[in-house]
Amino acid sequence: MPESSLNPLDLRIINALQIYPRAPWTQLAPILGADAATLNRRWRDLHAAGSAWISTFDTGSWEAGALVEINCHSGANLRVAAALAETPEAIGVDLTAGGRDIVATVAASSEAALWAYLLDELPLVDGIESVRSHPIARNVFDGSAWRVRALDAVETSQVQALLPAAGGRPAGRNARLEREIIAVLNQDGRATATAIGTALGESARHIRETLAQMTASGRLHQRTDLVRGASGWPVSAWYFLRVPASKLDAVAARLPHLDELRIVSHTVGPYDLIMGVWLKSLAEVQRLEQHLEVKLSGVSTADRSVVLRSVKQLGQILDHRGRATGRSNLHAV
Repeated sequence: MPESSLNPLDLRIINALQIYPRAPWTQLAPILGADAATLNRRWRDLHAAGSAWISTFDTGSWEAGALVEINCHSGANLRVAAALAETPEAIGVDLTAGGRDIVATVAASSEAALWAYLLDELPLVDGIESVRSHPIARNVFDGSAWRVRALDAVETSQVQALLPAAGGRPAGRNARLEREIIAVLNQDGRATATAIGTALGESARHIRETLAQMTASGRLHQRTDLVRGASGWPVSAWYFLRVPASKLDAVAARLPHLDELRIVSHTVGPYDLIMGVWLKSLAEVQRLEQHLEVKLSGVSTADRSVVLRSVKQLGQILDHRGRATGRSNLHAV
C-alpha cells in the first residue's frame, strides 16, 4: 500500500485511534461517517501494510531514560542502528545527518539499569566510535499527544467522550499476565479480550478484568502511529537547545503548543532541552529554528540533525520505508 493510498478516511480512522486506540467501531461509525465493517476493513489493511500501528507499553516500567548521540565507524551506521533496535532498552533509533550518526531514545527500569546499559552494554555494539549520553530529568511532551489532525474539533470531542471513565478498579496486578497481554497487544493493539484469552490460555472475562485494572491504574498505555511519509509531515529533525535556567520552565510550558512537536525532554548535560519534531518540508528545519529563537526569549539552538531513517519507534521496528514490520522489542519488567 503506497503512502498515496492513505485517503481521508484512513487518516480520520488513525486520528480517532490516536485519541482512543481501542474505541469500538460501532461507536466510531457515526462520528467518522462510515459503517463499522468499512472502518474495521480499512484499519486491518493499514495495519497489515505497516502503514499504521498501535504500540502498547507500561510507562511505569521506565523510571529512567536518556537521549543518546552515537557516532559510528565509517560504513557501520546501518549495522549499528539495526543492532541497537534489537536491544529492548533502545525504544527509539533514528539515523541522522549532522553532528551525530544516530539519535537513540533509551528507557530503563531504574537509574542503575540505565547506567548499566550505557556503560556496560552499549559499548559492546560493534561499529560504535563514540557516545554522548544525555540523561532525561523530565519529559515535557511525548509523541502520545501528537495528532494527525484529520478530525475537526467537534469530532475530536465526540471521540474523547467515548473514553471510559478512569478509576473505580482495584490496583492489584499479575505482573506475568500483564507482560503477556502487552506482548499480544503489540502484535494487534485492538485484539479483543477473547482473542487475547485464546492466545494466553485465559478466560475472556479474566482478560477484560485485567485490562480494566491495568487501564485504571495507569499501567496500560497505547499509542497509534503511522508511517511518517503518509502523515503530511514527512521530515523529522532533532534540535539541541540551550535555555537559561531562569527561563527553562516558561519555555518548556510554551513548546507543547508547536504543531510540529513530537517530543521534548529536559536533559542534564550541554543541552537543556532536546526536541524532536515532524515537519512538512526540509526548508522548515531552519524556519522553525528561527521561530523558536524569535518567539522564545533566551532560547538558542546549539545544533540540529535531520532524520534520514527511523529504524525503531516506541519499540516498533521499522523497515527502510518507515513502515512497521510487526516486530516490537520493548523491555518487559
